[in-house]
Amino acid sequence: MAYSLSFSKSILVLVFIADKIRRGETDYISAKVMSELLNIPKPTLSVIFNNFIRAGILESKEGINGGVRFARSHEDISLFDILTAIESQKPLFQTNFEIKSTGERSLSVIDTITQSLKDVEEGMKADLQKITLKEILDTKLKK
Repeated sequence: MAYSLSFSKSILVLVFIADKIRRGETDYISAKVMSELLNIPKPTLSVIFNNFIRAGILESKEGINGGVRFARSHEDISLFDILTAIESQKPLFQTNFEIKSTGERSLSVIDTITQSLKDVEEGMKADLQKITLKEILDTKLKK
């Protein structure tokens, strides 16, 4: 698969932030604390934060009580929003076939494969749009 581990780590980061805020523990959460507790190197966390800030999901504040917090309601953020912020619309499946056959049958098969994989990816993205951070936290708390 083409998606990076950063996508999964990014979900964990946002759930961690949402849980801390939901419990009233903090407004801004420092990268140092998150790095230590989640065992994610600070440089990796920095890249994740920058992607979320660019996407309008997080905002940051420098200084002693600084860190990151949500720029919008975390309850409405879907896994698709996270995917888009981290992977920048990168396709899941690579379909750049470089075959030498140019017959109609070969081209038809390539078109069918490409369309099938696009359909699978679109279905996955639709499913990711249905799952929010709120649902993940609510499920976690029930167990």
